Amino acid sequence: MRLSTRRRETPVPTLQLPEGAGADEVEPLLRRYDPDARRRRRRIRVAGPVTVICDGETLRVRGGGHRLARGLHHHLGGTWLVAPPEPGEHDEQIEDMLRIYVPRKLLPAEPAMLLRPFLPGVAIREDAALGLFWFNDEDSELTISARDVDAADRGPLAAALGQLAQADALYECGIDDVHGPTEKSAEQAWRIARAFEEMGGVPIDRYGFRVARASDLLTRRSGLTTP
Repeated sequence: MRLSTRRRETPVPTLQLPEGAGADEVEPLLRRYDPDARRRRRRIRVAGPVTVICDGETLRVRGGGHRLARGLHHHLGGTWLVAPPEPGEHDEQIEDMLRIYVPRKLLPAEPAMLLRPFLPGVAIREDAALGLFWFNDEDSELTISARDVDAADRGPLAAALGQLAQADALYECGIDDVHGPTEKSAEQAWRIARAFEEMGGVPIDRYGFRVARASDLLTRRSGLTTP
């Protein structure tokens, strides 16, 4: 008996989009993940080896893009036909609700001044061991941290940040709601991100997508995004 030499294909994350959502939403969303994404018929190539295949209302993510697949589910909603594995300890490089990247070195007093209109009681704390500064306001649900990003740590940011990831200095401000984002905390985080944008900053969500509005920070369910 002749044995088949065909390799068994490893299951890839497969997402069934919710009713009313279409593949026409996918390409603009992927360009927020990788502005240089390239489309050829049903296939969209992003971030090197990762390919998203659009079959009507079904998306398949090939090439090891598990974090991207989780982000597509977050932004588009839908039901997993084949779910990606749960993230490992070091798989989610961006853990906050969002992070803003500014292409220059900032002194702690600069983000503190920027935050004061949004967090009137802001106070600066330093964790020298971690190389982090924390900005606290007892009246806010947000936790905010800031640090300089070493060149060696910029690889996961390359797709979304493009040339910004190559800046001589890169400053990162992370904003999170430890209880999970609400409409109120997402809106406040987005207003802060907009202020950093005026300094040349780029806001990115925890899945690596550029943030365009507050609702991008909220999970989409059943084809509807919380406004």
